Amino acid sequence: MGFPTNLFAILTFISAPAVLTNASCVLRFGTGNRYGRAIGRVHKLAEVIERNGELEEGEMHLRVRQLEAAETRTLQIVRALTGFYTAVAGFVASTLVSLVGAVVVSARIESGVSFSFALAFLAGTLGVFATIAGAVMLARETRFSFRVLQEEKDFLTERGTHASPGLPQPLPRSIDIDT
Repeated sequence: MGFPTNLFAILTFISAPAVLTNASCVLRFGTGNRYGRAIGRVHKLAEVIERNGELEEGEMHLRVRQLEAAETRTLQIVRALTGFYTAVAGFVASTLVSLVGAVVVSARIESGVSFSFALAFLAGTLGVFATIAGAVMLARETRFSFRVLQEEKDFLTERGTHASPGLPQPLPRSIDIDT
């Protein structure tokens, strides 16, 4: 295998994983914040349910459903975080192996060049797929939490209309995220 003569190719092979690592870290930090809010929501709902003597049956059913949904949402966020952590590890490994590969190239050790390239490529590919998987999990979690929010709005609207019959009827649902 011949040695690359274009130093920009080597630089790109080293810097691309570093840029992708940064992007994955930004996603990971944002998802970590989401995780903290989701855990807080689970604790808040558990507290509300513990005081169940204060809730009417319909609201108790809603809060239990929300607690179950919050658990599902938290699990989806954990899966996304796992994807982003895996992505960061893959990109860091790809960068490190690329640096080692650059040293191997500059030392004119031909036997390690192909191996370094293949290993860096595999680690980078793992990072890309893990980033995509994490992003898909976050998209699913967002859609899921929006549906739970719609259920709560429907419950409260229905309760408000029955409590005050003079209120205007609620508008038909205008947002449908499933289309």
